[in-house]
Amino acid sequence: MKKNGLVLLACILIPIVFNIFVVYAKTLGDTVRVVCVGNSITAGWTTINATSDAYPAQLGSMLGNNWIVYNSGVSGRTMLRHGDYPIWNEAKFKTGLAFNPDIVTILLGTNDSKSWNWIYKDEFVNDYKSMIDTFRALPSHPVVWLGLPAPAFRDTLGIRDSIITTDIIPMIQQIALDKDCPILDFNTAMKSYAVFFTDGIHPNTTGSEAMAEVVYKALTGNSIIRVQDENCAANKTVTVSGSIDSTIFGGNNLVDGIRTTTWTTTGFPSQAIVDFGSIQKVDFFQLDFGNYVNAGYQYQIETATTAGVWSMAIDSTARKDTTAVFVLAKTDSIQARYVRLTITGAVHPRGDTVSIAELRIVKANGGAHAPAIIIKKISANKINAIYSLSLFWPRSAKGAVMTYQRIGPNGTFLGTTGFKPGSSSTVSQYIKVGYVYAYCAESFLDGVETFSDTLLVDTNPTGVDKTELPTIPARIVLQQCYPNPFNPSTNILFTLPSRSFVSLKIFDLLGREIATIVSEEMSAGSYSKQWIAANMPSGVYFYQLQVRQTSGEKAGTFTETKKLVLLK
Repeated sequence: MKKNGLVLLACILIPIVFNIFVVYAKTLGDTVRVVCVGNSITAGWTTINATSDAYPAQLGSMLGNNWIVYNSGVSGRTMLRHGDYPIWNEAKFKTGLAFNPDIVTILLGTNDSKSWNWIYKDEFVNDYKSMIDTFRALPSHPVVWLGLPAPAFRDTLGIRDSIITTDIIPMIQQIALDKDCPILDFNTAMKSYAVFFTDGIHPNTTGSEAMAEVVYKALTGNSIIRVQDENCAANKTVTVSGSIDSTIFGGNNLVDGIRTTTWTTTGFPSQAIVDFGSIQKVDFFQLDFGNYVNAGYQYQIETATTAGVWSMAIDSTARKDTTAVFVLAKTDSIQARYVRLTITGAVHPRGDTVSIAELRIVKANGGAHAPAIIIKKISANKINAIYSLSLFWPRSAKGAVMTYQRIGPNGTFLGTTGFKPGSSSTVSQYIKVGYVYAYCAESFLDGVETFSDTLLVDTNPTGVDKTELPTIPARIVLQQCYPNPFNPSTNILFTLPSRSFVSLKIFDLLGREIATIVSEEMSAGSYSKQWIAANMPSGVYFYQLQVRQTSGEKAGTFTETKKLVLLK
C-alpha cells in the first residue's frame, strides 16, 4: 500500500515539474523533441495510414509546431533482450537515441507476454531499467514516461492479457517508483475502447487518436478542445453596386457556397454588403477569386455594427499579387453585423469587369481555424473526372483533409488523405463519375482541433438514370457519416449484400451506449439512417454497425466503428 501511494505521488509530482519545463522551453521558443518507443501498437499497424494515423503522428499534430515527435515503434518487438525480436536491435530505436529527445515514452510489454518470451521474465525489470538509463545518459537528459500496455481484448498471436495484467503492469509500476518515472496509463484509459481494437490487440485510427490524447493530456495538462468553423456570411442577404443586373451574376452568388457561380461587377469601385442579420464576432476573411488566376484584384473590407458606420478591417488597395486565386486575412476579433467588400481595381488588366466566386467570413473561436478548401474541376468524361484539391492555412498549423464517398454504386469508403503545412498543399484527385464526395478539413493548433465546414462535389452527370446503378452491393460497408462534425443531426450510411440482422448504436467517449438507431433484420441494399442529437452535449461520439449475416458467401458477424463530432 505504501509503495502504491508513492507511485501515485510520483505520477502527480513529476508531470507538474515537467510541465514547468515545457512552458519554460516554449517561452524561449525552443522545440521540444519527443521519441515514442514501442511495438506495432506504436507503429500504427492497423491504422488507415500509419504515417499520419499512428498515435505518435496524431500526438505530433495535437502538440503543435513547437514539438517534434519521432515514432520509434517497430512491429512485434519486445523489451526483453532475450525476446524473439528485441527493440534494442532495431534501427528505429537507434535513430530515436540519436534524436536526442527531451521526452521519451516507452510502451512495451505486449509481445513480452508471449510464452516463449516470458520464460525470461526475470530479466524484464533489469532490461527495462537499462533502457531508461540508456536514454537518460543522452546529452538532453530526457524525461522518460513509462506506458502501461493497453488491454489485450483477445488472446491472439501468442499475446496473453493475464500476463500483461498480473505480471507486466505491476513490474512497470515498480520500475516507475524505483527510477522516478511518470506513468502513462494506457491500460485504464483504453478499457472502454475495445471496439477500436479491431483484432483485439491493435488500435485502429480512432483508437490511436484516443491513445494520443492520453499522452497529450499527460505532457501538457490540457484536454483537446474541438470547435467547428462557422461561415457567418453563408446565404445571407447581399446588396451590391456596380453588379451586372442578372440573376446568374447577382450578389447572392458571393455567399452561396458554390464556386462556379460568381458575383460579376462592372467598373471600379464595386461594392457588396453582407448583412448577417445580427451582430457576430468574426476574425477570419476568405476571398475566392474563382478560376481567374491573373486577377490581381485590389480590395478593402470594412465592418459595421450599425448600417453606414464603417471601420476598416483589411486594406489591400495596394495589392500587387497577380497570381493568388484565394487570399486569407486573419484579424483581431471584430464585432460586426455588416461587412462591405469594395473592389478598387485590378493589377492585371481585365478591363472593368470583375468576377468574385466567394466571400467567407468566419466566426471567431479563440484564434484557431481549419484550413480553407478550394476544389477545382480539371477535366471530366462520362466515367472519370480529375479535381484539384487545395488547402490554405490561416497560419502555421497541423491538419488533415478527410475525404469520403457519400453516395456510390457500392457505397464504398474512399479513405483519408492527409496534408501538413510545409508540404504541397495542392494535389490532383482522380475520382469516378456517379458519386458524391464530401471534403472536410481539420487542423490542430495549441490543443484546439478545428473542423471546417464540408464541401460537396457531385459528380453525377446530367441525365444519368440512377435507377440503373447496382442495387445489390458487393459487401458490407459502413461509410463516414455526413455531415461530420454536425449539429444537430447527421446521416449514417451503410450497405448490406444480403439479408442480415443489423444493429446500429451510438456510444459516448466513455463507451456508454447513448442511442440505438437500428435493431432489426434488413434486406440487402443501401441505407441512410439519421441520428438527431438535439438533446446531447457537444463532444465526440462513436457509431457502431454490427451485422450478423445468416446467408451468402460471407456468413458471420461484421463490426465496425467510426467517430462523429457534435459541435453546438
